[in-house]
Amino acid sequence: MSDPHYLREAEKYESPIPSREHILSFIQKRPKSKRQLFELLSIEDEQKKAFERRLRAMVRDKQLSCNKNGVYRPFSNRGLISGTVIANPKGFGFVSLDKGGKDLRLSSQQMKLVFHGDKVKVRLLNRKLDAEIVQVTQTVKTLVGRLNINQDECYVVVDDRRIKHEIDIVELIEGCADNQVVVVEVLNSPTLEKNASGRITSIIGNYLDEGVEVDSAIHRHEIPAIFGDKALEESAKLPNKVLTKDKKGRVDITHLELVTIDGEDSRDFDDAVYAIPSKNGWKLMVAIADVSHYVKEGSQLDAESLERGNSVYFPHRVVPMLPESISNGLCSLNPELERLCMVCEMEIDSLGSLLEYKFYSAVMLSHARLTYTEVNEMLENKKSKLRKKYKKIENNIDFLYGLYQTLRISRQKRGVMDFDRIESQILFDDQGKIENIVARKRNDAHRLIEECMLMANQAAAKYLQKENEDFLYRVHPKPTPEKVEITRQFLTAIDLRLDGGLEPESSDFAKLLKNASGREDENIIKTVVLRTMKQATYTPNNEGHFGLAFEDYAHFTSPIRRYPDLLVHRAIKRALSNKHRERSNKMVELGAHLSMTERRADDASRDVEQWLKCEYMRDKVGECFNGVISGVAGFGLFVELTEIFVEGLISVRDLKEDYFIYDDVHHQLKGQRGGRIYRLGDLIKVKVASVNLDDRKIEFVPVSK
Repeated sequence: MSDPHYLREAEKYESPIPSREHILSFIQKRPKSKRQLFELLSIEDEQKKAFERRLRAMVRDKQLSCNKNGVYRPFSNRGLISGTVIANPKGFGFVSLDKGGKDLRLSSQQMKLVFHGDKVKVRLLNRKLDAEIVQVTQTVKTLVGRLNINQDECYVVVDDRRIKHEIDIVELIEGCADNQVVVVEVLNSPTLEKNASGRITSIIGNYLDEGVEVDSAIHRHEIPAIFGDKALEESAKLPNKVLTKDKKGRVDITHLELVTIDGEDSRDFDDAVYAIPSKNGWKLMVAIADVSHYVKEGSQLDAESLERGNSVYFPHRVVPMLPESISNGLCSLNPELERLCMVCEMEIDSLGSLLEYKFYSAVMLSHARLTYTEVNEMLENKKSKLRKKYKKIENNIDFLYGLYQTLRISRQKRGVMDFDRIESQILFDDQGKIENIVARKRNDAHRLIEECMLMANQAAAKYLQKENEDFLYRVHPKPTPEKVEITRQFLTAIDLRLDGGLEPESSDFAKLLKNASGREDENIIKTVVLRTMKQATYTPNNEGHFGLAFEDYAHFTSPIRRYPDLLVHRAIKRALSNKHRERSNKMVELGAHLSMTERRADDASRDVEQWLKCEYMRDKVGECFNGVISGVAGFGLFVELTEIFVEGLISVRDLKEDYFIYDDVHHQLKGQRGGRIYRLGDLIKVKVASVNLDDRKIEFVPVSK
C-alpha cells in the first residue's frame, strides 16, 4: 500500500519517510512493534533514525502510545497506569505503581506538573519506562515552606528538597510576615506555565526560632502530633495507679528486684529485667509494661496510636505514640510503683541458647531506675559508691552481666554482625541552641539490655508461631546477590574478603566485620555493609531476621512506643486465654502501614538532625577540619568530619589539581593525568566553604597538606 502523502513528505525530506497518517493506517488494525513497522513499511537503514524520531513525536503528540515491550498502538486514554510520584532532589522523579513492579521515570519537565506524593495517572512512553502525566488524581493537601512577601508578589518556597516549586499565595492570615515558616493549603496544581497556588492556614514560627525545624518536619512528613478530643477523654478516664481489681488473676512479682536501665533523658520505661543463676545456666525475666490492658482494641485511643505507628524521636523532643499520662505515667515502669506487666520468663543454658520460655500477666514493682552510665560504672568498678547506693539490687546487676557474657557467646556462635558504629549525639545549651556534637557512646550496659530484649523478642515469636496466632513478625530479608557483588568488589579493593558466594550468611558478614575491627576505615566498612542490607519490615509471613541470625523474631519489648509490640501483646493474651484468632489479610495491611510509619519517623528525625548540623556549621565557614571520605560519586566526595560527625560534599569541580574519573567498583575518584586517588575511607583535611540551610547542604573544599 503506497503512502497517499508521499509527495508532501518528499517536499520536506531528501529521503522521505512514511507520513504519520500512513503509519497510523498500519497500526489501526493491529498493534505493531518498531521492527515490524520497519519491515511492513520497507524502511531503509539510512531512514531508521528519522523514522524512530517520528514515532517518538507521535507518542509525544498523543497519536500513538507505546507499552514497555515497545509495541505501538493508536493513542487512547484507556490503559493508563496509576501510581504515586516520588521526586528526586535533582529535579527528575519516578512513579511508584499501585499494582507494583518497576517504577516509571518522569523527566524534570514532567515533574513541573506535580508534587512529591501526588497520586497520578500516567502513560508509558517507551521501553525505557519513561512516562508522562495524564492526570493528577489527588494532589498533596498541605505543604510547609518559608514565606516571602514583597511589594510585587507573595510566595512560599517549599521546605522539602524534593519539591522545586514555589507556591503563589492568594490568601494570607492575620500575623503573616516575611521569612516565616508557614503551612500552605494547595488550591491549584502547577502547570508548565504557572506556579501552584495556595493559601496560608497556619504559622509555625519565625525562621531559625528554637523548635521551628521540628514542627516543620512534623508537618512535612505528615506525622500526627495532636491527639483528638475523644482519645484524650478515653485516656483521662484511666486511673493514675494500679487498681486492686486490675490485679486479679495476675502473678505478684513485686518482691523480685526488677530494675529498669535506660538513658539519662528517658521518661517512658517499658522494660524491666531480672536474672538469677539456675541449674541449667540462667533464668531471665523480662517484664514489659502491659499497655494492652489499658489501650483497648477498637477504641479511639487505639485508632490514633495505630495511625502514629510509633513514637518519633527528635533531638530535644519526642512525639509520643500514646498520651503522656499513659506513656510517662500509668504504663511507665517508674521506680517503687506497682505496675501491670507482661512477663517473659526464660531458661537459658550456659552457651546462651534459649531452652524454655513462658509468658504470663503479672504485677511488678521496679526496685530502681538505673541509667546505662550508672550500670556501666558498677560493672567496671567493684568499689563504686553506686554499689552502696543500690545495695539491694547489686546482685541482680552482677547476675545480668554474667548472663550477658553468656549471651555474647551465643551471639558469636550464631554469627551476628557487629554494627556497633559510632553515632553522633547533639548537645544543647539552656537556650535550646546546639552546644556541641559528640560521639554517642555505647557501653556494656547498653549491650546487656539489648541482649535481654533480643531473647524476649525471639521467645515471643516462637511462642506465637507455635500457637498459630495472628501477629506481625519483624523480618530482615537476605541482601540481593547484586548488592553483595558490589560490596565484595569494594572490599577486594581494600584487601578484605567476604565469604559465602552470592548468598553469604550473616556469619560471613560477621567474620568480615571482625577482620575490619581496629582499622581506620572500620566505620566506613560498617556503613558499606549496612548499605548492602535490605530494610527490616513488619509482616505476618516469617522470613527470619538475617541481621540477628534468628529464624523467628518479633517486637514485644516496647509497646509504649511501637504499635507492632502492642499487637504482639494482644496475641499473647489471646493465646494464654485460648481465645485464638485466625490469620487474616488485615495483618498484611497493618504490616505495610507500620513499616511506613517507621520509615516516616526515621526520615523526619534524620531531616531535623541534618538541619541542626547545618545550623551549627553556619558560623564555621572558613574553618578547617579533619575528615574521612564517607561516600564517592561521579559529582564529588562526601566527607564526614572526624571531630564533630558532620557530613558535607566536596564537589568534583573543586578538585582542581586534575580531571577525575569515577570508578564505581573501587569507590574512588582517580585523576586522569597525575593518578591522584580519592578513595572511600581515606582521611582528608577540608575547609568549610558554604552552608545552605534551606537545602541542608554543607560544602567543603580540600586543603592541601
